[in-house]
Amino acid sequence: MLITNLISRYMRLCKAAFSAEDGAKLNKSIQTNVMEMLFLLMVTPRKCNFTQMGRYGKRVEQCYRQTAERSVNWLEMNMWLSAFAFKEGKGRNAIVIDPSFIKKAGKHTPYVGTFWSGCAGAVKHGLEILGIGVIDVDLHECMMLKAVQTRKEHRHIQSQ
Repeated sequence: MLITNLISRYMRLCKAAFSAEDGAKLNKSIQTNVMEMLFLLMVTPRKCNFTQMGRYGKRVEQCYRQTAERSVNWLEMNMWLSAFAFKEGKGRNAIVIDPSFIKKAGKHTPYVGTFWSGCAGAVKHGLEILGIGVIDVDLHECMMLKAVQTRKEHRHIQSQ
């Protein structure tokens, strides 16, 4: 299947999720902005940030920033999409979690700390996210529902 066919299929699914009675509830302008942002995330070369979205998208950078600050219930939308995508299966689903390590060198990134890296087999400096997904056992497919960043608070030790 061509990439353009996959992207157009994904955009139709998102539109259906926004317009469904039990889907994510957003007004029309926010729906349009979120769908354009999702499209830009898929097609923007190299790193994708608000400046790049302003360059490649139809709107200015500030519009994308303001849309990202709005609250979207991604879990609800992804649950709807997974139910729609897995409707050919027999209904044998399982919830899965996947902790992932992201290497970071800086000290000013929020919640940076030391976390276990399974690939390296050691504790490393960086970030950790926890991916929560649903698997359809019969279709052998997984869909990510939500990603949550592990928040490691810095402890300040008072000297006596």
